[in-house]
Amino acid sequence: MRLTNFFPRLLLASVAVVAGCSANPVTGEKQLALMSESEEVQAGQQAHQEILAQNPPYRDAALQAYVSRVGQMMAAQSPRQNLRYTFTVLDDPGVNAFALPGGYVYITTGLMAYLNSEAELAGVLGHEIGHVSARHNVSQASWSAVGGILASVASDKLGNKELFNTIGELGLTHYSRNQELDADGLGAQFLARAGYDPVYMANVIATLQAYDQFTGGSSDPYRDLFSTHPNNDVRLQQLINQARQYQRGGRDPGHESYLRQTDGLRLPLGNGETVQVRLITTRPGDTFETVAQSSRLRNNAAMHLRVFNGMYPNGEPRPGQLIKTIQ
Repeated sequence: MRLTNFFPRLLLASVAVVAGCSANPVTGEKQLALMSESEEVQAGQQAHQEILAQNPPYRDAALQAYVSRVGQMMAAQSPRQNLRYTFTVLDDPGVNAFALPGGYVYITTGLMAYLNSEAELAGVLGHEIGHVSARHNVSQASWSAVGGILASVASDKLGNKELFNTIGELGLTHYSRNQELDADGLGAQFLARAGYDPVYMANVIATLQAYDQFTGGSSDPYRDLFSTHPNNDVRLQQLINQARQYQRGGRDPGHESYLRQTDGLRLPLGNGETVQVRLITTRPGDTFETVAQSSRLRNNAAMHLRVFNGMYPNGEPRPGQLIKTIQ
């Protein structure tokens, strides 16, 4: 085995790690960051255009403005006030939200359909702002760059690229779990500072947990080991305990105002059909079973409506309550 270029390239990776370590702007801890803030913003701008080219924004100016308003209110709580934050609703039925370097934050229509208050929306956006605030994206990109050097060395000289990649991915996955928990904590703090009860961060996780259980996502035995997010049960308990440190009264959680904003939200079914989120006011005797009879949802529609309305697994609407259905 020839190792002529092995040690210089390994040294290059080591130097990059040492030289690239800087203080996390939120925690003060050392983390790898191989790009300056201006480079971070430039990278985010370029990636933003690529995202929009692949997945256009949802065509509803009022909804985009609403999400942007809530997002800017949450961004005002971030310690990184020199960034220009941008919030975009993507026309995507997937249940997801994410952020790019430089302050670009996205939420899908699929996730918005499952939220039930402005405070929950603020919690999701606050979590993603937390990633930006702590430069998690920059750190991940930096580790990927170093990993590319090491993977090349392993592939060329050690002859076991698959094993090396698995070890590397596990290391990055563990690091990302820590980042997710940091972002949860920051999101809870941002909620409290904006006047919301930070317990709504826990509500968001409960919604994701219900969605996982309903769709069968938690049945994968390898989910906890390889997921980039912590296990939902553990994460939920951590959030509840963390949120209690910041609890205070103040801003209305905005249940009805949020539901009004999402009334008419269009969601593709994947077979060429499109459904809409519609609001109804329940009457005495209404249950999710009776409401489901007029819904376009298929396969366990009543239980699906419970997930949509934050009442999974056995909740029922009260008479006169505003709830979401699918038409």
